[in-house]
Amino acid sequence: MNYDIFDEQYYLSQYPWLKPAIDAGIIKSGREHFEKFGQAAGLTKISRYFDEDTYLAGNPDIAPLVRTPNNPNAPFATGLDHFIQYGYEEGRTRVSPEYDEAFYLANNRDLQPFIQNGTFKNGYQHFIQFGVKEGRFGTSFFEPGYLFNVFEAISSGTLKTGREHYFKFGQFEPSREATFVGTSGNDILIGIGVGKVELIGVEVGVIYPGPRNYESDGSNEFDTLTGGSGRDKFVLGDIVGFRGGTLSSRQFYIGPGFATIRNFTQGQDIIQTGIPLDQLLVFSINNNRDLAIQTNGFPVVENGVFIASRFDTIAVVEGGGNLNLNLLPGSSVIRSLLG
Repeated sequence: MNYDIFDEQYYLSQYPWLKPAIDAGIIKSGREHFEKFGQAAGLTKISRYFDEDTYLAGNPDIAPLVRTPNNPNAPFATGLDHFIQYGYEEGRTRVSPEYDEAFYLANNRDLQPFIQNGTFKNGYQHFIQFGVKEGRFGTSFFEPGYLFNVFEAISSGTLKTGREHYFKFGQFEPSREATFVGTSGNDILIGIGVGKVELIGVEVGVIYPGPRNYESDGSNEFDTLTGGSGRDKFVLGDIVGFRGGTLSSRQFYIGPGFATIRNFTQGQDIIQTGIPLDQLLVFSINNNRDLAIQTNGFPVVENGVFIASRFDTIAVVEGGGNLNLNLLPGSSVIRSLLG
Protein backbone atom coordinates (compact mmCIF):
# COMPACT_ATOMS: atom_id res chain seq x y z
CA MET A 1 0.00 0.00 0.00
CA ASN A 2 1.19 3.51 -0.72
CA TYR A 3 0.28 6.37 1.61
CA ASP A 4 2.22 9.17 -0.10
CA ILE A 5 -0.91 11.28 -0.42
CA PHE A 6 -1.73 11.14 3.30
CA ASP A 7 -1.69 14.64 4.86
CA GLU A 8 -1.69 14.45 8.67
CA GLN A 9 -2.74 18.04 9.26
CA TYR A 10 -5.56 17.89 6.74
CA TYR A 11 -6.84 14.54 8.03
CA LEU A 12 -7.05 15.83 11.59
CA SER A 13 -8.77 19.03 10.43
CA GLN A 14 -11.43 16.95 8.71
CA TYR A 15 -11.90 14.53 11.61
CA PRO A 16 -11.30 16.70 14.70
CA TRP A 17 -12.79 14.07 17.02
CA LEU A 18 -9.50 12.18 16.70
CA LYS A 19 -7.44 14.76 18.55
CA PRO A 20 -8.62 13.80 22.08
CA ALA A 21 -7.64 10.18 21.36
CA ILE A 22 -4.18 11.31 20.23
CA ASP A 23 -3.76 13.60 23.25
CA ALA A 24 -4.73 10.69 25.51
CA GLY A 25 -2.20 8.41 23.84
CA ILE A 26 -4.85 5.98 22.60
CA ILE A 27 -3.47 6.39 19.11
CA LYS A 28 -0.18 7.99 18.11
CA SER A 29 -1.30 9.98 15.08
CA GLY A 30 -3.92 10.50 12.44
CA ARG A 31 -1.86 8.34 10.12
CA GLU A 32 -1.95 5.43 12.57
CA HIS A 33 -5.70 5.84 12.99
CA PHE A 34 -6.28 5.85 9.26
CA GLU A 35 -4.16 2.78 8.59
CA LYS A 36 -5.68 0.77 11.46
CA PHE A 37 -9.28 1.96 11.33
CA GLY A 38 -10.14 4.84 9.02
CA GLN A 39 -9.30 3.23 5.70
CA ALA A 40 -11.52 0.21 6.31
CA ALA A 41 -14.23 2.41 7.85
CA GLY A 42 -14.56 4.42 4.66
CA LEU A 43 -12.92 7.71 5.66
CA THR A 44 -11.68 9.47 2.53
CA LYS A 45 -10.62 13.00 3.48
CA ILE A 46 -6.90 12.40 3.75
CA SER A 47 -5.55 14.88 1.20
CA ARG A 48 -6.42 18.21 -0.36
CA TYR A 49 -5.60 16.57 -3.67
CA PHE A 50 -7.79 13.48 -3.55
CA ASP A 51 -11.53 13.58 -4.03
CA GLU A 52 -13.57 10.39 -3.77
CA ASP A 53 -16.28 11.44 -6.24
CA THR A 54 -13.77 12.63 -8.82
CA TYR A 55 -11.79 9.40 -8.60
CA LEU A 56 -14.84 7.19 -9.06
CA ALA A 57 -16.20 9.34 -11.89
CA GLY A 58 -12.84 9.44 -13.66
CA ASN A 59 -12.21 5.72 -13.20
CA PRO A 60 -15.55 4.01 -13.88
CA ASP A 61 -13.98 0.56 -13.71
CA ILE A 62 -13.51 1.07 -9.96
CA ALA A 63 -17.12 1.80 -8.96
CA PRO A 64 -18.33 -1.85 -9.12
CA LEU A 65 -15.47 -2.82 -6.81
CA VAL A 66 -16.46 -0.43 -4.01
CA ARG A 67 -18.67 -1.61 -1.17
CA THR A 68 -22.20 -0.22 -0.98
CA PRO A 69 -25.37 -1.38 0.81
CA ASN A 70 -26.31 -3.18 -2.41
CA ASN A 71 -22.82 -4.59 -2.88
CA PRO A 72 -21.54 -5.32 0.64
CA ASN A 73 -18.95 -7.91 -0.39
CA ALA A 74 -17.01 -5.74 -2.84
CA PRO A 75 -13.24 -5.80 -2.24
CA PHE A 76 -12.69 -2.07 -1.51
CA ALA A 77 -14.20 0.11 1.20
CA THR A 78 -13.93 3.23 -0.99
CA GLY A 79 -12.33 4.51 -4.15
CA LEU A 80 -9.57 5.86 -1.94
CA ASP A 81 -9.02 2.36 -0.57
CA HIS A 82 -8.43 1.17 -4.15
CA PHE A 83 -6.19 4.14 -4.93
CA ILE A 84 -3.94 3.47 -1.95
CA GLN A 85 -3.69 -0.23 -2.69
CA TYR A 86 -3.38 -0.06 -6.47
CA GLY A 87 -4.36 3.19 -8.20
CA TYR A 88 -1.41 5.31 -7.13
CA GLU A 89 1.13 2.77 -8.36
CA GLU A 90 -0.92 2.13 -11.50
CA GLY A 91 -0.46 5.79 -12.41
CA ARG A 92 -4.09 6.89 -12.17
CA THR A 93 -4.17 10.69 -12.06
CA ARG A 94 -7.85 11.64 -12.40
CA VAL A 95 -8.18 12.07 -8.68
CA SER A 96 -9.24 15.63 -7.87
CA PRO A 97 -10.59 18.85 -9.43
CA GLU A 98 -7.53 20.46 -7.84
CA TYR A 99 -5.12 18.60 -10.12
CA ASP A 100 -4.79 18.37 -13.92
CA GLU A 101 -2.08 15.97 -15.11
CA ALA A 102 -1.77 17.45 -18.61
CA PHE A 103 -1.45 20.98 -17.28
CA TYR A 104 1.06 20.04 -14.57
CA LEU A 105 3.39 18.32 -17.02
CA ALA A 106 3.11 21.11 -19.58
CA ASN A 107 3.69 23.78 -16.94
CA ASN A 108 6.66 21.93 -15.42
CA ARG A 109 8.72 20.81 -18.40
CA ASP A 110 11.73 20.12 -16.16
CA LEU A 111 9.93 16.97 -14.99
CA GLN A 112 9.86 15.27 -18.40
CA PRO A 113 13.24 13.47 -18.04
CA PHE A 114 12.18 12.07 -14.66
CA ILE A 115 8.93 10.76 -16.09
CA GLN A 116 10.76 9.23 -19.04
CA ASN A 117 13.39 7.47 -16.91
CA GLY A 118 10.77 6.14 -14.49
CA THR A 119 11.75 8.18 -11.44
CA PHE A 120 8.07 9.16 -11.33
CA LYS A 121 5.26 7.28 -13.01
CA ASN A 122 3.45 10.54 -13.68
CA GLY A 123 3.28 14.19 -12.73
CA TYR A 124 0.87 13.52 -9.87
CA GLN A 125 3.43 11.45 -8.01
CA HIS A 126 5.94 14.32 -8.25
CA PHE A 127 3.27 16.83 -7.27
CA ILE A 128 2.33 14.90 -4.12
CA GLN A 129 5.88 14.08 -3.06
CA PHE A 130 7.60 17.36 -3.93
CA GLY A 131 5.55 19.82 -5.98
CA VAL A 132 3.13 20.86 -3.24
CA LYS A 133 6.01 21.61 -0.87
CA GLU A 134 7.83 23.54 -3.59
CA GLY A 135 4.79 25.74 -4.18
CA ARG A 136 3.93 24.31 -7.59
CA PHE A 137 0.28 24.34 -8.58
CA GLY A 138 -1.83 21.66 -10.22
CA THR A 139 -4.24 23.57 -12.48
CA SER A 140 -4.31 26.73 -14.60
CA PHE A 141 -5.63 28.60 -11.55
CA PHE A 142 -2.58 30.47 -10.26
CA GLU A 143 -2.77 29.16 -6.70
CA PRO A 144 0.32 30.94 -5.24
CA GLY A 145 -1.05 34.35 -6.18
CA TYR A 146 -4.40 33.74 -4.46
CA LEU A 147 -3.48 31.87 -1.28
CA PHE A 148 -2.62 34.88 0.86
CA ASN A 149 -6.24 36.06 0.51
CA VAL A 150 -7.68 32.93 2.10
CA PHE A 151 -4.75 31.48 4.02
CA GLU A 152 -6.64 31.03 7.30
CA ALA A 153 -9.47 29.04 5.72
CA ILE A 154 -7.01 26.83 3.87
CA SER A 155 -4.63 26.20 6.76
CA SER A 156 -7.53 25.27 9.04
CA GLY A 157 -8.82 22.72 6.54
CA THR A 158 -12.16 24.53 6.10
CA LEU A 159 -11.31 24.61 2.41
CA LYS A 160 -8.84 22.48 0.47
CA THR A 161 -7.14 25.06 -1.73
CA GLY A 162 -7.32 28.63 -2.91
CA ARG A 163 -8.84 27.32 -6.11
CA GLU A 164 -11.68 25.66 -4.21
CA HIS A 165 -12.36 28.91 -2.35
CA TYR A 166 -12.40 30.89 -5.58
CA PHE A 167 -14.78 28.60 -7.42
CA LYS A 168 -17.12 28.32 -4.43
CA PHE A 169 -17.03 31.93 -3.25
CA GLY A 170 -14.39 34.22 -4.71
CA GLN A 171 -15.63 34.25 -8.29
CA PHE A 172 -18.86 35.90 -7.10
CA GLU A 173 -17.11 38.66 -5.10
CA PRO A 174 -16.32 41.85 -7.05
CA SER A 175 -13.36 42.61 -4.78
CA ARG A 176 -11.57 39.32 -5.51
CA GLU A 177 -8.61 39.00 -7.88
CA ALA A 178 -7.52 35.80 -9.59
CA THR A 179 -5.04 34.74 -12.25
CA PHE A 180 -5.24 31.90 -14.76
CA VAL A 181 -2.06 30.84 -16.56
CA GLY A 182 -1.13 28.64 -19.49
CA THR A 183 1.79 26.51 -20.55
CA SER A 184 4.48 26.62 -23.23
CA GLY A 185 1.99 25.04 -25.65
CA ASN A 186 -1.30 26.17 -27.11
CA ASP A 187 -3.75 27.03 -24.34
CA ILE A 188 -7.39 28.02 -23.98
CA LEU A 189 -8.01 30.14 -20.89
CA ILE A 190 -11.39 31.47 -19.78
CA GLY A 191 -11.81 34.31 -17.31
CA ILE A 192 -14.20 33.21 -14.58
CA GLY A 193 -15.38 35.68 -11.96
CA VAL A 194 -16.94 39.08 -11.51
CA GLY A 195 -13.83 40.73 -10.04
CA LYS A 196 -10.40 41.34 -11.53
CA VAL A 197 -9.32 38.32 -13.56
CA GLU A 198 -5.88 38.09 -15.16
CA LEU A 199 -5.27 35.79 -18.15
CA ILE A 200 -1.67 34.84 -19.00
CA GLY A 201 -1.30 32.35 -21.83
CA VAL A 202 2.40 31.62 -21.33
CA GLU A 203 4.02 29.32 -18.76
CA VAL A 204 4.43 30.91 -15.34
CA GLY A 205 6.59 29.36 -12.65
CA VAL A 206 6.41 29.40 -8.89
CA ILE A 207 6.20 32.81 -7.25
CA TYR A 208 9.35 33.90 -5.48
CA PRO A 209 9.96 37.25 -3.82
CA GLY A 210 10.11 39.69 -6.68
CA PRO A 211 8.72 39.54 -10.21
CA ARG A 212 6.95 36.49 -11.58
CA ASN A 213 9.00 33.81 -13.25
CA TYR A 214 7.80 33.60 -16.85
CA GLU A 215 9.08 30.27 -18.14
CA SER A 216 7.96 30.65 -21.75
CA ASP A 217 7.67 33.71 -23.97
CA GLY A 218 4.80 32.80 -26.28
CA SER A 219 7.02 31.96 -29.22
CA ASN A 220 5.26 29.32 -31.34
CA GLU A 221 2.27 29.49 -29.00
CA PHE A 222 -1.24 30.14 -30.24
CA ASP A 223 -3.23 30.88 -27.13
CA THR A 224 -6.90 31.81 -26.79
CA LEU A 225 -7.75 34.15 -23.92
CA THR A 226 -11.48 34.54 -23.36
CA GLY A 227 -12.80 37.23 -21.07
CA GLY A 228 -15.66 36.71 -18.65
CA SER A 229 -18.08 39.01 -16.88
CA GLY A 230 -15.46 40.62 -14.66
CA ARG A 231 -12.72 43.18 -15.27
CA ASP A 232 -10.33 41.08 -17.30
CA LYS A 233 -6.66 41.79 -17.94
CA PHE A 234 -5.15 40.08 -20.99
CA VAL A 235 -1.39 39.90 -20.46
CA LEU A 236 0.84 40.07 -23.55
CA GLY A 237 3.96 41.18 -21.69
CA ASP A 238 5.12 42.41 -18.30
CA ILE A 239 7.80 44.22 -16.34
CA VAL A 240 10.17 41.53 -15.07
CA GLY A 241 12.66 43.42 -12.92
CA PHE A 242 15.61 45.77 -12.97
CA ARG A 243 18.55 45.57 -15.32
CA GLY A 244 21.38 48.06 -15.21
CA GLY A 245 19.47 50.20 -12.75
CA THR A 246 16.38 50.49 -14.96
CA LEU A 247 13.16 48.55 -15.31
CA SER A 248 13.14 45.78 -17.89
CA SER A 249 10.17 44.16 -19.55
CA ARG A 250 9.38 40.95 -21.36
CA GLN A 251 7.15 40.82 -24.38
CA PHE A 252 5.30 37.65 -25.30
CA TYR A 253 4.46 36.29 -28.76
CA ILE A 254 7.43 37.80 -30.59
CA GLY A 255 7.98 35.75 -33.74
CA PRO A 256 5.64 32.88 -34.67
CA GLY A 257 2.56 32.70 -32.46
CA PHE A 258 0.05 35.15 -31.05
CA ALA A 259 -2.82 35.42 -28.60
CA THR A 260 -6.45 35.48 -29.70
CA ILE A 261 -8.46 37.67 -27.33
CA ARG A 262 -12.18 37.07 -27.09
CA ASN A 263 -14.98 38.88 -25.25
CA PHE A 264 -12.98 42.06 -24.76
CA THR A 265 -15.17 44.78 -23.21
CA GLN A 266 -13.93 48.30 -23.85
CA GLY A 267 -14.03 50.52 -20.78
CA GLN A 268 -13.86 47.49 -18.52
CA ASP A 269 -11.08 45.17 -19.73
CA ILE A 270 -7.37 45.84 -20.16
CA ILE A 271 -4.68 44.56 -22.51
CA GLN A 272 -1.20 44.71 -21.00
CA THR A 273 1.91 44.62 -23.15
CA GLY A 274 5.64 44.85 -22.52
CA ILE A 275 5.95 47.31 -25.39
CA PRO A 276 5.68 51.12 -25.25
CA LEU A 277 2.77 52.50 -27.23
CA ASP A 278 5.02 54.02 -29.88
CA GLN A 279 6.33 50.51 -30.69
CA LEU A 280 2.84 49.14 -31.34
CA LEU A 281 0.52 49.12 -34.32
CA VAL A 282 -3.20 48.68 -33.68
CA PHE A 283 -5.55 48.40 -36.65
CA SER A 284 -8.64 46.58 -37.89
CA ILE A 285 -8.41 43.44 -40.04
CA ASN A 286 -10.72 40.84 -41.59
CA ASN A 287 -13.09 43.38 -43.15
CA ASN A 288 -13.01 45.52 -39.99
CA ARG A 289 -14.32 42.64 -37.88
CA ASP A 290 -11.22 42.07 -35.73
CA LEU A 291 -8.37 44.13 -34.33
CA ALA A 292 -4.68 43.31 -34.77
CA ILE A 293 -1.91 44.35 -32.40
CA GLN A 294 1.54 44.28 -34.00
CA THR A 295 5.07 45.36 -33.22
CA ASN A 296 6.37 48.56 -34.79
CA GLY A 297 10.09 48.85 -34.16
CA PHE A 298 10.32 46.80 -30.98
CA PRO A 299 14.02 45.84 -30.48
CA VAL A 300 14.71 42.10 -30.44
CA VAL A 301 17.87 40.00 -30.66
CA GLU A 302 18.26 37.77 -33.71
CA ASN A 303 21.46 35.74 -34.16
CA GLY A 304 23.12 37.88 -31.51
CA VAL A 305 22.25 41.14 -33.27
CA PHE A 306 19.61 43.71 -32.24
CA ILE A 307 17.02 44.30 -34.93
CA ALA A 308 13.69 46.11 -35.01
CA SER A 309 10.64 43.86 -35.01
CA ARG A 310 7.95 45.28 -37.27
CA PHE A 311 4.53 43.97 -38.32
CA ASP A 312 4.75 40.93 -36.04
CA THR A 313 1.26 40.11 -34.79
CA ILE A 314 1.23 39.53 -31.03
CA ALA A 315 -2.55 39.50 -30.58
CA VAL A 316 -5.86 39.55 -32.42
CA VAL A 317 -8.94 40.91 -30.66
CA GLU A 318 -11.90 39.05 -32.11
CA GLY A 319 -14.88 41.31 -32.78
CA GLY A 320 -12.76 44.34 -31.93
CA GLY A 321 -12.52 45.90 -35.37
CA ASN A 322 -14.36 49.02 -34.22
CA LEU A 323 -12.43 49.41 -30.99
CA ASN A 324 -10.14 52.32 -30.33
CA LEU A 325 -7.66 51.09 -27.73
CA ASN A 326 -6.42 53.93 -25.54
CA LEU A 327 -3.40 54.19 -23.27
CA LEU A 328 -4.57 53.89 -19.66
CA PRO A 329 -3.25 55.41 -16.42
CA GLY A 330 -0.59 53.20 -14.87
CA SER A 331 1.21 52.66 -18.17
CA SER A 332 4.97 53.03 -18.02
CA VAL A 333 7.55 53.94 -20.65
CA ILE A 334 8.22 50.22 -21.21
CA ARG A 335 4.73 48.80 -20.70
CA SER A 336 1.39 49.84 -22.16
CA LEU A 337 -2.02 49.26 -20.67
CA LEU A 338 -4.71 49.47 -23.34
CA GLY A 339 -8.42 49.67 -22.77
